[in-house]
Amino acid sequence: MSQALESKPKLIHLASNELDRIMGGIPVSSMNLLEGENDTGKSVLAQDIVWGALQSGFTVRYITSEMTAPALVSQMESLSWDVGPSYIRGDLRITALHVKGLNWDEGMARYFLTVISNFIKNKGSADVIIFDSLTYFATKSSPEDLLNFLSNLRNYVDERKSTVVVTVHPFAFDGNQLIRIRSICDGHILMKIKTLPSSEIVRSLEILKLRGASKASDNSATFKVVPDMGIKVLPYTAVKA
Repeated sequence: MSQALESKPKLIHLASNELDRIMGGIPVSSMNLLEGENDTGKSVLAQDIVWGALQSGFTVRYITSEMTAPALVSQMESLSWDVGPSYIRGDLRITALHVKGLNWDEGMARYFLTVISNFIKNKGSADVIIFDSLTYFATKSSPEDLLNFLSNLRNYVDERKSTVVVTVHPFAFDGNQLIRIRSICDGHILMKIKTLPSSEIVRSLEILKLRGASKASDNSATFKVVPDMGIKVLPYTAVKA
């Protein structure tokens, strides 16, 4: 580990103070899985982690298969996370993968995963790497190629002492494959859509594991995504009312 990284915090604190208190932070030098269906808040939580990392002086590489770089910056700023200056300085670097419209097959998926893996190890290296989302590649890849890619990420974390966050949709994997992917990771957070007794639609997360985090106050939270604020954790009374 470099001297610069050693001098930085051992935990990445989230932008949402209440969520940070509940989760206990994201441990530095860890591989983490954010799992959930569409619209469960995976990308927003990943972006919350990005802002916390930037505020602590970490460099971030955000690899997205779903947005352009300007769209990502704009979305984060709409949630009160002013990443524009960090993007201009190069502390936040965004790699947008244009995957739609290609003639996909297993060979193409293998090629992309190999290129991404080599890129991360070389020019794309950073203290924190976000991969949002792996789902598109998972649906096109062989189980062996996908597990090799994730094993390479695991080795990268162990060798470089970086922090990696990967978002996935569970429908893209069979049961045995998902179990193996979860086992590779230090952290596993499951995200869902939830309907309150009031019929309001909100999001929830459950921390299934988070090795190395400080002692969390709970292993679950219910939240809303609020413009100009980001993640707002709902109090227990509001959830049960």
